[in-house]
Amino acid sequence: MPADAELSNLLSRRQRINEELEEGKEVKKQYKFVNVYTEFHELSRREIKQYEETFNR
Repeated sequence: MPADAELSNLLSRRQRINEELEEGKEVKKQYKFVNVYTEFHELSRREIKQYEETFNR
């Protein structure tokens, strides 16, 4: 997916959420599973674990 289409989808979803919240509607949370090991292939697993420990403090 091109970056501009992805950004457009994210922004339109955020706009829809904001409109629903203003109307007093309940918004269902959306979770997306991301495998950090495949997302950051330039880092070793050890480096990723060190970063996770640092950020989760």
